[in-house]
Amino acid sequence: MSSLALGGAMYALLSLVPRALVTHTFGDDRLTTGHQGAREASDRTSPLDTRNDTDSLTTRCYGVYGCFNLDQPFLSLARPVNVFPLPPSVIAPDLCLYTRSNPTHCQRLLVEEPRSILGTNFRPRSEVKILTHGYLEHGQKRWLKSMMSEYLRYDDLNVVVLDWLAGSGPPYTQAVANIRLIGAMLGYFLLGIQAAGVDLKRVHVVGHSLGAQMAGYTGHYLSLHGATLGRITGLDPAEPYFEGTDPVVSLDPGDATLVDVIHTDAGPIITGGLGIQLPAGRLDFYPNGGVTMPGCGAHLVESVAKEQGNIPYGIRRFIGCNHIRSYEYFTESINTKCPFLGIECLSWDAYWKGNCWQCKNENDSTGSSCAMMGAHANIPYIPTNTNTNTTHQHRQLQLLQQMSLRLENSGGTKLFLITGSDSPFCSFHHRVSVVMSYTPPARQHGGDIGIFYITLVGRVSSRRIQLNPEEIFFEPGNVYTYMIGTEDLGHLKSAKLEWSYVTAYYNPLTWRLLSTPAVYVNRIHINSIEMQERYEFCGMDQAFQSGWVRHLEWQPVCPQQAPPPGASFLGTIINFDVEDTITNNIDAVNSGLNSLGNGQLINNLASSANQAARELMEDAKRRVGGVSWPNRRLWSLTKSKLGRKWVSWGGAMGWRGRGRGRRRGITSSHRVGKRRHTTRVL
Repeated sequence: MSSLALGGAMYALLSLVPRALVTHTFGDDRLTTGHQGAREASDRTSPLDTRNDTDSLTTRCYGVYGCFNLDQPFLSLARPVNVFPLPPSVIAPDLCLYTRSNPTHCQRLLVEEPRSILGTNFRPRSEVKILTHGYLEHGQKRWLKSMMSEYLRYDDLNVVVLDWLAGSGPPYTQAVANIRLIGAMLGYFLLGIQAAGVDLKRVHVVGHSLGAQMAGYTGHYLSLHGATLGRITGLDPAEPYFEGTDPVVSLDPGDATLVDVIHTDAGPIITGGLGIQLPAGRLDFYPNGGVTMPGCGAHLVESVAKEQGNIPYGIRRFIGCNHIRSYEYFTESINTKCPFLGIECLSWDAYWKGNCWQCKNENDSTGSSCAMMGAHANIPYIPTNTNTNTTHQHRQLQLLQQMSLRLENSGGTKLFLITGSDSPFCSFHHRVSVVMSYTPPARQHGGDIGIFYITLVGRVSSRRIQLNPEEIFFEPGNVYTYMIGTEDLGHLKSAKLEWSYVTAYYNPLTWRLLSTPAVYVNRIHINSIEMQERYEFCGMDQAFQSGWVRHLEWQPVCPQQAPPPGASFLGTIINFDVEDTITNNIDAVNSGLNSLGNGQLINNLASSANQAARELMEDAKRRVGGVSWPNRRLWSLTKSKLGRKWVSWGGAMGWRGRGRGRRRGITSSHRVGKRRHTTRVL
């Protein structure tokens, strides 16, 4: 069973696991100095636990925290089992304050008593970062300690860790209900410290999985009381019971001034995806497409090794690697100089094909919106090589005002980026365009099927990167563009390009009987996105045979050539060139057919094929406004008595088979006597 399938079954199984076993399995690495756990805090009582007279079968109230109902929208097809939150005294969320004055020692705050910040190191004028965990976790997890430490290294902040261990256990449906109350309790605490002089616009809640959904309830509670939370960051918000639900139920853009979300496990739950798929914020980042992260999918032994031999943590990484990548990316983003640059695009497919790569700026509004994923998503992105007469700080303030206005008027933005497989994860992006040659030798050979690999060389060399994810046919004269990510290489000096031929014994179109597999490269365009630099490396129309690595040097300008004529695919297979134009292709086929015999049937068949092909080509040109199709091949398929084969002309190989239903494309039929001739464009 794969790790994705295990992750998908996890939620269904955990309702059967005893709480004691869960705590033992996932560990309890709490700091003991000056800290009381949530289990100890659960002994506290509160007068708010007393039910109000307004309680009913579908509603339960907890004083200042509000009332919680089981009706719609909380009851729906996506939430078939709906229960009340446990009482506050049972859940007993715990708040731990850390500052540079106490970076490892917890100063405990009471969520039901906001004045508990008095007498602590809490600084009302400093930003407040509230970090919280998800299902089956607690506030002293290693990743929370690491995130807290990185924040304190970044600035002297108030970092508060919210621990809700007593409410995060199984069954999952109970934990889903508990976060509604926990979010309201945190909202009540924030209203209290606002009265003490804290600006809620400077409060930032960072939550993982169910903790992200809980942060949405905090923002909703504040909005009901006339206040607005500054920012929420959702780290792969939980999908089960939240995907496709009402905005009141799930995290949404209205829960804070800025809601930014990192999606790292956004596949369907049936395939093991634990994170929400749909956009949930104003900035939704989908690194690597948001479904499968590089470096995940390792075996259990490798996962345990990455956790320094800790078996419980290794099992957790094995099961939920994609899910935990979200907080690993976020933690790294706090102090890295690499921007984790996300670029707005319609889809991941359009992004990695290089369709979205230019960021909007003051001089060009035609590009895409760009933002930095992670801790600094609220800070406008300024490219490294931006030349401006204003100071960096002043320009950043101008962009911040523009960004705030844009976010207020936007309904959400999907941004994509590429990360590495291991820490450090942040990558610098390059748009690589491989321009194929269309010189006579390239046209005569006709292209080939394979995969390109590239290594960029700057201050250091990148790893060997595969450009096209699967083998494709590289046609002479075409341009193939891809987005890749590397470490910081500085200014590029050269590139190493390699092509690998891919064949399959069951696919005759990949066979090379009398020719050597090769492709011809004219040049490579590279746009370094973060550096805003453009490079051109000349291939000099050289042949790339399979496995050859060529070192391409930077040149100011590479030779330009005229648009390509049609290439011969048949020439690729048997190494001869069918002429450039459709008329000459027809003449070549006539000659080939006549060589088969002198019978009148073959002559009539060839004549019919010629006429049908000419009519179809004219029709194809009309369909595309008079422009020929360089990426299509005109196939005329004729059925004869010659072994019941489909004989192809126009530079393509035929195949055996009966029935027109299996053959897709534009077809034109002509009857010759008792026989029907079919012409197609594929």
